[in-house]
Order: sequence, then C-alpha cells, then structure tokens
Amino acid sequence: MRASEEIKKYYAITELDLDVPQIASKMHEHISSAIDEALDRVREYLKTHGYEGKFQANVNVFVKEEGETPRLIQTVKTKIIVK
Repeated sequence: MRASEEIKKYYAITELDLDVPQIASKMHEHISSAIDEALDRVREYLKTHGYEGKFQANVNVFVKEEGETPRLIQTVKTKIIVK
C-alpha cells in the first residue's frame, strides 16, 4: 500500500418505518459487508422484539476516510422478511 493511499472504511445504518431505533453496522472495508451486517442486525432486532412480516427499509451507507468526517455515499431501499 502506498503512503498516499487513503484508508476508507464503510458503515451502514438501517431505518424502518416502525417505531424502532436506527441500527448500525460496525466499520468494514467493503460496502456490501456493512450493508449485510446492518440488515442482519435489524432482522435479529425485529425477531427478538416479536415482529413478523415484510418491512420496507432504507440502508444508508457512509464512508469514513482517515481524518475526515463520515459522509453518506449510498442509500439502498430493500424489503426485510422476518419469520
């Protein structure tokens, strides 16, 4: 890795149209890993709190570069199924 290369880390925050808290992932090196973790965590939260069915979700993906403020780079709209 060159010294001039910036280190980027990604995290995702899932928002639902329910009265539940926003659920975030940890920092990841890849966008897809951050999205997968955020969706898994919200699915588990809903399941443990007795929710079942299909839910609309927005997953906001942020990038954090070394020494910089996090910034939104992508929003993914998806459905979550909880059984």
